[in-house]
Amino acid sequence: MEKNPSVEALFKRTTQGIKPGLEVITDLLQALGNPHQRLAVVHVAGTNGKGSVCAMLESVLRASGFKTGLYTSPHLIDFSERFRIGGVPIPGKKLEQYIGLAEATASSLSCRPATFFEISTAIAFQYFADEAVDIAIVETGMGGRWDATNVVIPLVSAITHIAIDHTGYLGDTIEEIAAEKAGIIKPGRPAVSAPQSEEVMAVLGNVDDASSFVSVSRIGSPQKLGIETPSRNLPPINLPLFGECQRENCAVAVAVLETLSGMLGFEPEFKKGLESVEWGARFQALETDPVVILDGAHNPSAARALAKTLKESYPGHQIGFVLGFLDDKDTVEFLREIKLQVSKAWTIPIDAPRGTTAAHSATQAQVAGIDAIPATVSNAWNAAREWAAAEPSRLVCITGSLFLKQMLEESGCL
Repeated sequence: MEKNPSVEALFKRTTQGIKPGLEVITDLLQALGNPHQRLAVVHVAGTNGKGSVCAMLESVLRASGFKTGLYTSPHLIDFSERFRIGGVPIPGKKLEQYIGLAEATASSLSCRPATFFEISTAIAFQYFADEAVDIAIVETGMGGRWDATNVVIPLVSAITHIAIDHTGYLGDTIEEIAAEKAGIIKPGRPAVSAPQSEEVMAVLGNVDDASSFVSVSRIGSPQKLGIETPSRNLPPINLPLFGECQRENCAVAVAVLETLSGMLGFEPEFKKGLESVEWGARFQALETDPVVILDGAHNPSAARALAKTLKESYPGHQIGFVLGFLDDKDTVEFLREIKLQVSKAWTIPIDAPRGTTAAHSATQAQVAGIDAIPATVSNAWNAAREWAAAEPSRLVCITGSLFLKQMLEESGCL
């Protein structure tokens, strides 16, 4: 893929790391004319599933006739994927212009240098405001309270499943992490949460538990759903996103949409929107003969959900795992969650900031009780597919990071 010099220059800001605080993003947006204040926003935080919830919300709202903006991170292949209007990533030339505007504005400020994510967030708000989107669906980057996106006063806030992750920034306990995520909840504005532990709900306070008024059940394979709310009984919906975790995410999205429909006076096109949702690298079937699944799970909670989805979708199958990780993840605990399902394993390098080598991941696998073969991306891809093709009840699962989609693409596997 052709490199974009503007994007490459922007990525150099990632060396600054993460800087908690809203002062810089506030100053940057003020210098731009506060574009975020011209947006109607749905704000989504959580540990796992927030991207999927955002994708479902955007798809249903677009199907319902709204001009939608969608800001998510990270991207899978191209930086432009983070900024979408009507489901379409920002065009390359336009992205260059917005990067230039945000960079120049940030350079004129007297505060510390803006981070990569602060610049990206400013781009999203300016782009969506300039294009006059009806509703912007905005995903937090990591936490909530000090996240650069948390300058908005949303129509509705949504909190997906909260688990232990990013302890270096968000805290060591589930209560501390929940407090950071809950920072997006604003006084006087409704908030919806996925089902949470008692400890998390005590921190979140007065939010609506989506499962208390939205029932989502699997009524057929692979993910045929029955959905009921207090105001409607939806026709059966075939959700393209698989697993119990996506049923939970669907309940959150439906609960948010029910709230929005009351606020804005519209009938959500649930069936059309949910059945057409696209969200890559979330239990995504890359091939069918043999079956090759790509899933961006990258923490123990997500690994646990992946293991359940594999068991539900492919009972009795032997699974060969291709694994790659970033160095700030709890790799050993991740691997322990999938250990019982590992029939064969290969580890691959991730060529990205914080990416690890294949040898390091193989050592981590050994600690978790898994024998893994370190390999290049293309060698692991070929070996895993050959192994799976030898028996009809075998499949390949590539997991450990959302960066794996890019590694596969760059290695010519896709």
